[in-house]
Amino acid sequence: MAMEQLARIRLKLRKAAAADAECSVFGARVHKYRLQEPLGREALERFENTHGVKLPEEYAAFLTEIGNGGAGPYYGIHPLGARQSIDLDGIGLPSPLRPKTREEASAEPKKHQRGDNDPPEALEDECGDDSYFCRGLLNIGEQGCSYETMLVVTGEFRGKVVYLDLDHPSSSFFTYEANFLDWYERWLDEVIAGYDSAWFGMRRSGDEWALTELYRSAASPAAKIEALEGMLKLRDITDETAGFLCGVHAEEPGEVGRSALQILAKFKFGQAKTLLREMLRSGDMAGQLAALESIQWYRPKGDASFVEELAALLPDVADERSFRLVTMILHDSGADMLPMLLPFFGHPHKEFRVQALYLAGKSEAKAGCVEAFLAALEDPDPRVQHTALQALGGVPDLRLLPVFEKLLQQHKTNKDYIRSNIRGLLEGFPFASMEQVEKELPSSMRQVKGMLRKILEPYRRN
Repeated sequence: MAMEQLARIRLKLRKAAAADAECSVFGARVHKYRLQEPLGREALERFENTHGVKLPEEYAAFLTEIGNGGAGPYYGIHPLGARQSIDLDGIGLPSPLRPKTREEASAEPKKHQRGDNDPPEALEDECGDDSYFCRGLLNIGEQGCSYETMLVVTGEFRGKVVYLDLDHPSSSFFTYEANFLDWYERWLDEVIAGYDSAWFGMRRSGDEWALTELYRSAASPAAKIEALEGMLKLRDITDETAGFLCGVHAEEPGEVGRSALQILAKFKFGQAKTLLREMLRSGDMAGQLAALESIQWYRPKGDASFVEELAALLPDVADERSFRLVTMILHDSGADMLPMLLPFFGHPHKEFRVQALYLAGKSEAKAGCVEAFLAALEDPDPRVQHTALQALGGVPDLRLLPVFEKLLQQHKTNKDYIRSNIRGLLEGFPFASMEQVEKELPSSMRQVKGMLRKILEPYRRN
């Protein structure tokens, strides 16, 4: 069976290279679907003897029968013993890693990307010579930044491919396939099919039919969601699958139904519009957020069909993420945002104020609302002040100068970039000379005058 799979992989590698002739798949411009020469068995045994480990059979067969590195998921497969991001001293030790359930992964504190979690304080923060998390792992590829592709070579899950963030190694993701060859062949299948390979291996394999059957056989909500989210990698779905997703959304409450609507919105946005509107009006915060995310991610460029609903929703938005999405969608839809944003300049939550000021700065009518910006410049938070200053670009209103003076006195250094932003704004004011400045500005504006002097009078060497 292994030899049959190796033969399929050789054939599929040629098909994948033809299907992606322009190397548009993530990482393909690096490896270009080329493999290095196979590794000799003596070299394989020498590596195993040196490090006191027996490599998983499927991976060893790939090295010796297909190629010693080259084409593969992300930036490709490393040659054995070369370009590893971690040392090999602990490769023979038992691996402590185990797959996490969806519930366990969801319970971990999230940062910016998948797997970007803080490790326990008692354990090392990075993969080093004696790293606990990297024991029993062979680094077989890289994904960019601190993300690496690992092969478990010891312990209960020997042979499995694992994705690891070296900056936060306690967070790991076990791919679904049983071994390296299954994982590698799945990658070839998805390249040939034209699937989205940007995060290859993070979702369930299979086409829409296989994933529909997987959903129907799932015994838990988590398994159902995994089946549904597997469809996100597809190029398209049929009307039959769209009908199936509508049914799931109607029948399943909570996250399962929301996931079905997300898939529908990605591929059949027009069909999803009515359901998205219903979710926006539901009053359920989780449902509203899911609808907003789907609208932001999947609506066609220029689609302005949700302006009325979002404008009505905006005054009652209570969480930062939803507020950001509502305002971004409204802005991108061409709505007249400034009147809607002004009430949020004084919102109790800083992030609301910052977002409102940022988008208000894009309005062509902002010069008519200087009073509101003046109040924002008096905000006690430097980040709000900074955002308000940036929003005022192109507004050389003399009423701003007294507030600039206060800010310059408040910020003695440019730590929060207040001084440099004020200077940039002052460069846009219509002062032709220091004589004019002295004539028109009171003596109390010492800081503003000093900055205008540096702008208007060339620096002269004594």
